[in-house]
Amino acid sequence: MKKSYLYILPLLLVLLILALIWLFGRDGSDRFGKDHPVPSGLECSIPFAEDSPAAVDSLDSNTWLAVWNGIQGGIYKYDFYYGALPAGEIFLRCYEVTGNIPLSTDRIEERSKVSTDSTSAFSRLVNHQEFTIYEGDWDDYYAARIEVWFRDAATKQERKLMDKVYRVEGWMR
Repeated sequence: MKKSYLYILPLLLVLLILALIWLFGRDGSDRFGKDHPVPSGLECSIPFAEDSPAAVDSLDSNTWLAVWNGIQGGIYKYDFYYGALPAGEIFLRCYEVTGNIPLSTDRIEERSKVSTDSTSAFSRLVNHQEFTIYEGDWDDYYAARIEVWFRDAATKQERKLMDKVYRVEGWMR
């Protein structure tokens, strides 16, 4: 029985070496950001540093959406301000800009969703709601269009309220 172990040990050693080469010999990148660089001249907003203030002006629709970096690259928080709306849900949809590629479609809408009561004046409807963009890697930036959507509680009809282009990175899994 001892002789059969002599044949298995070299095989296990070779498998271990191949596994280590596979794990440490690749860069771990999914290349999404590298394959979709920010186009030259494209104006992109940069997410705020965590816990920094954001100036919101009811006359400047460009300030109604504020995005912050979260605790790690690819994790973000957002605030959203808007005028009168019926009761419903606010949520995000995100797209890579150059190819209009939907980003993290199976998660962003659900994670970014916030239920709102009806409003009669300009107010904050979303307060630091977290969402994650999975495509790409840390420090591998690309342009993403972040769209804010509203779903009416009574009619279930959806409409886009605004969009804004941000320089984003993906969350490394």
